[in-house]
Amino acid sequence: MTNARLRELLKELDAHAPGEAAHGERVAVYSVAIGQKLGMSESELEELRFAAALHDFGKLGLPSELISSSEALSDSEVAELRVHPAWAAELLIERGVPAYDGILSHHERWDGTGYALGLSGEEIPLEGRIIALAEVFDILHYGAPWQAPKTEEEAVNIIRSESGTQFDPRVVEAFLVVQPLIQPVGT
Repeated sequence: MTNARLRELLKELDAHAPGEAAHGERVAVYSVAIGQKLGMSESELEELRFAAALHDFGKLGLPSELISSSEALSDSEVAELRVHPAWAAELLIERGVPAYDGILSHHERWDGTGYALGLSGEEIPLEGRIIALAEVFDILHYGAPWQAPKTEEEAVNIIRSESGTQFDPRVVEAFLVVQPLIQPVGT
């Protein structure tokens, strides 16, 4: 995939879910830095960058009111929202883009309590483990319709506290090294 194609896809997503392109770009910055610290190859880092930027592309298949809701979601709305990784794979394949492993697995948790496949530990593709952490940090620090932003220090402390439960401890260690060096542009 080319950078121009990535920008087209992010523009399409942002038209449906404003703010998602900037979120995806920030998640990609953190993900690539973490991946590089973990020793991923150049081709793996490129794939990680595209997957991280497009991790929420499946939100195109969801009602925009659901995506932007600041209210507590019903059980059925939560279930609907949880299909977005699978929707992303389907929508990207329709557009001639690979369904990256990191997209399908970015809501899995190290302890196995995530979704959509219920994977745990090393069963979760490394891409997904990295994107999961980068996304949570971005939402914690920049906020989301359902959550007010936290300070950088608060967000980092939450990530640290979830090492070994929500996040792969190796990924947390790498994040803690690179995070102070990277301040993505954008809000």
